[in-house]
Amino acid sequence: MIKETKMKKLVLVLIPLLVLTGLYAVEFDISGENRARAAIYNDATEVDGGHIDNRFNIGFDSQFHQNLKFRVAAEIGDIIWGNGGGAVGTDAAFDIKELNFDFNIEAIDANIIVGQQYWNDRMSLVLDDYFSGIMLKKQFGDTIDTEFAWMKVREGTLTQKDDHDVVMAHARMNSDMPLGMYLFFGNYENVDASNLTLMPYLSMEMGPAVFDANVFMDIQMQNDDTETGFGAAVKAKIDMDILELGADLLLASENGLSTVSPWYQNGLYIYGIGKHHDGLNLYWNTPYQGNTDMFASIVGNVRAPVAEKIALFGALGYLTDIGMEFNAGMEYELIPDLLNMAAYGAYGIHDNETNNYILGTTMAIEF
Repeated sequence: MIKETKMKKLVLVLIPLLVLTGLYAVEFDISGENRARAAIYNDATEVDGGHIDNRFNIGFDSQFHQNLKFRVAAEIGDIIWGNGGGAVGTDAAFDIKELNFDFNIEAIDANIIVGQQYWNDRMSLVLDDYFSGIMLKKQFGDTIDTEFAWMKVREGTLTQKDDHDVVMAHARMNSDMPLGMYLFFGNYENVDASNLTLMPYLSMEMGPAVFDANVFMDIQMQNDDTETGFGAAVKAKIDMDILELGADLLLASENGLSTVSPWYQNGLYIYGIGKHHDGLNLYWNTPYQGNTDMFASIVGNVRAPVAEKIALFGALGYLTDIGMEFNAGMEYELIPDLLNMAAYGAYGIHDNETNNYILGTTMAIEF
């Protein structure tokens, strides 16, 4: 009953907000996704199971003035079928994911975004999620883009200094060989800890080949102790028209990398966050954060268009102290740039001799 009341309150707040936005906006745009997926699989103890779920995301962008934009975005789901009978159960999550305004400061020719917003680093190693905070974006000339942000990751007890805050700076040079640098400083007041992360990156295109690389150094400080983690992530792809070959490599030394809310995808489903189903991984759990030994994820992948709207894909990967996985599937563009479908399967052999499998399908409307 409490969750049902909460949802009604959110709807009552959202509807007049959208009406006012539509009435006063000079420009108004709607975007979103409606995704449904089904999968059968077994768990870490090899017990068989499966489920079907769907999720709906919608975002509203409004421009009230040439210097002022407003965005609100909501999410319903994931809704597991059967939990609410034949309807959407009252326990279904209904969240406002984004609520922010984007103001152009003419005096310095920069944009400031205030509120709940989405952001990700290039490989989603540190953050690929929504956050509450302030983002300043500034372009210098035609080649350098910068971002500066303060993120309120956790608000503890209001009357105590037990919060988690992150400050981020990012500079990118746009050229034939784009390169840039991320800097993160995280402060965990509740445990008297902090971290400083430097993460430069480089991107190259050489004919049909594309190469992206990140390296990182993460200094972790707590009380009088200081530890340092190092690592690198590399993604490479070569497009030969009839075939795309790719590789994904992630290495992290002991102590690894401090993260906020990462979503790194290595191309696997059981031992990674899958492209077509991100909720089935059993052993991923960000293994490059706080690791006590050297960690490596090595994955090779292939994609082959077999018709105008159909492509086959597959991947083979190995993760240290976890295991090996093989997966394959098919992507089908039912309606170009609108409705897509994928079917896939994966099989994993864990180092502890546990064998896991996944068979699934996903359909998504993107608008």
